[in-house]
Amino acid sequence: MTLKDFLDNPEEIFIGAALQFPLYFIVGWWVAPVMLLCGVLWRLGGTAGGSKLFRRIGVPLVVCSMTFFSLHDWQIFLAIPFMVWLCPAAYGKDSWLYKWILGIVKNEKKADLIVRGILFVWYWSAFGIALMF
Repeated sequence: MTLKDFLDNPEEIFIGAALQFPLYFIVGWWVAPVMLLCGVLWRLGGTAGGSKLFRRIGVPLVVCSMTFFSLHDWQIFLAIPFMVWLCPAAYGKDSWLYKWILGIVKNEKKADLIVRGILFVWYWSAFGIALMF
C-alpha cells in the first residue's frame, strides 16, 4: 500500500468519518478526533493491500472505546462484532445486498446510496442495542 493508493479515493475517508457523527449525541465535540481517526481507519480498510481489520474491528473499537470513556458502561464493547464484522452484507458491487437492490432500482448510484443507508442503519442499530444494556 502506498500513499497514492490511500489518497486515490478520498470519499472513503469522508464516509468513514461521517458515519461516526451520531456519536456526537453521546460524547459531544469529542466526536471530531474520533471522526478523523475513523475516517483514516475506514480508508486503510478499503485500500488495495490494506487490511479489512482496520474497518471491521478498528472503527467499532474506537467508537465503543470513546463511548466507554464517556459513559463507563462496559457492555458497549458487546456491539463491536455486530457493527461491521457481522453486517448482513459486504460493501461493494460484489455484495448480495447491492446486487439485489440494483435489480430493483436499475441504477448503480441509487443502489449504492441505498445500500450505504441500510448499512448505516445496521451499524448504529447494533451500537444502540448494546448501549441500551
